[in-house]
Amino acid sequence: MTALSDERLQAVADAKPDAVAPGLADYAVMAAELLKARRQIAALEKQLMTPVKLPFISASPVCEIEAGYAAGVSDCKMAIRQAGFLIEGDD
Repeated sequence: MTALSDERLQAVADAKPDAVAPGLADYAVMAAELLKARRQIAALEKQLMTPVKLPFISASPVCEIEAGYAAGVSDCKMAIRQAGFLIEGDD
């Protein structure tokens, strides 16, 4: 079974009742493509639902190195949240 081109899919979608009906092979190919797309969507949604786990940081850093590390982790958390991803511990 070969994939239908975008043009052929559009022609099948635009088919009028008085026009020549798409063949069964066209519908079989479309069904296979739809099933593949749904599986890909489900896999991508599963990846998006997995929370991001970042390392624990101390609330009171002892030195400048720890303070810089804590600031970096906080900046990463903010950027990840703004991108729409979950971080472990978010409600």
